[in-house]
Amino acid sequence: MRFLEDYSQNWNKPFKKFFEDDFWSSFNGIFDGNDHHQPKANVYESGNELICLIFLPGIKKLDDIRLNINEKTLEVSGTSSLENNGFHLIQKELYEGPFKRIVELPFSVRRDKMDAFYQRGLLTVHLYRLIENNKSNHGVSIRDED
Repeated sequence: MRFLEDYSQNWNKPFKKFFEDDFWSSFNGIFDGNDHHQPKANVYESGNELICLIFLPGIKKLDDIRLNINEKTLEVSGTSSLENNGFHLIQKELYEGPFKRIVELPFSVRRDKMDAFYQRGLLTVHLYRLIENNKSNHGVSIRDED
């Protein structure tokens, strides 16, 4: 069983030098048993801020989207639904159903300061760099040896 887990994560390593990353991203979810769609995302950086844009058409209620931040990752998941009442689907190219996307961020972000909004099929998440305060002074007591 361990062999199958290793193979499902590393099956494409021998071919990476011949193909670009975009080629391999089209296979995401095929070998790992993931039945979730991975929406497209752009990440923009300016100084200590990040803007993440995630394309999510078919969101009926904001409760259908879940956002989680964990240090250097943003996880977006939920369910999309495209309906045209009174019409029968005869060709399907647009995805609907459960989705999940994990976006690797270039630096750790603050959990207490973030903003997100959804407009016209686009989720915008505004994040700020976590700047750790390493300047805390730890006093050292000096003993008198006299």
